[in-house]
Amino acid sequence: MESTETTGGLTRRQHLWIAASIWTLVGVGLFTMGLVFWFHLPYLGFLDTKHLGWGAVALSIGLLKGKVILDRTANRVIDRVDTLQESNPIKSVFQMFGAKTIALILAMMGIGVGLRLAGVSFEIRGLIYIAVGAALLWSCRRYWMASAQDSATISAVKES
Repeated sequence: MESTETTGGLTRRQHLWIAASIWTLVGVGLFTMGLVFWFHLPYLGFLDTKHLGWGAVALSIGLLKGKVILDRTANRVIDRVDTLQESNPIKSVFQMFGAKTIALILAMMGIGVGLRLAGVSFEIRGLIYIAVGAALLWSCRRYWMASAQDSATISAVKES
């Protein structure tokens, strides 16, 4: 059953779809750019054991970051969605993420800009993008799963 209760002008499901879409799109973008920078795709120039090995290390670090850091962040945002009271949809999206999550997003963006400005090679940036993209893609599943649950199920689980 679709959640029709509004929490701040948007339904719970709409808030979670927005969060999931942002994390998914950014994760796909970063992961794709990481593959392009590290493996020099689409030319498949570097598919040797060194590149595959370091690519696997970056992927593993990203999945670990997703599990340890970004899953907690996603859970915090999901819990906050149920308490939103803002009627303006734009403001409610910022409220949904909260100051800590927005600070984390801005810090990650700042690191990316800093790497570019510092002239860090495409290959190193590629490894970092693979890790961050994988972390975001791993953790966006929390938002997608939460958006698929209806409010009655969530209320029953919280009460028990």
